[in-house]
Amino acid sequence: MKKSTDFHVRISDDELELIDEKARQLRMTRSKYVIQSALHQKIITLDNTAIKQLTSELRKIGINVNQIAILCNMGKLQCVHIEDTKNEITKVWEELKKLRQEIKNLNEHS
Repeated sequence: MKKSTDFHVRISDDELELIDEKARQLRMTRSKYVIQSALHQKIITLDNTAIKQLTSELRKIGINVNQIAILCNMGKLQCVHIEDTKNEITKVWEELKKLRQEIKNLNEHS
């Protein structure tokens, strides 16, 4: 739908800051957030804290496994099935990326 009409509303600085914060959390533009809110379209909100924490922890685990793999390859550690572990972590990482993309898509198409 072509958007050709300009629409202005007076709000306080605090209200604008709150709108911008909510739009940013949802990775939306201010305009898109306000339009969807005004038209009562479903807006999916999500506390990304848990996903960000999981991402951070998974990254740390991956780094540790890579360090162990390096030591194994150097012969300083005897490792069994380290490649299997790395592959499983990669699978979890890919699933987490898919989940984040699905959440982003839900907000873009709602």
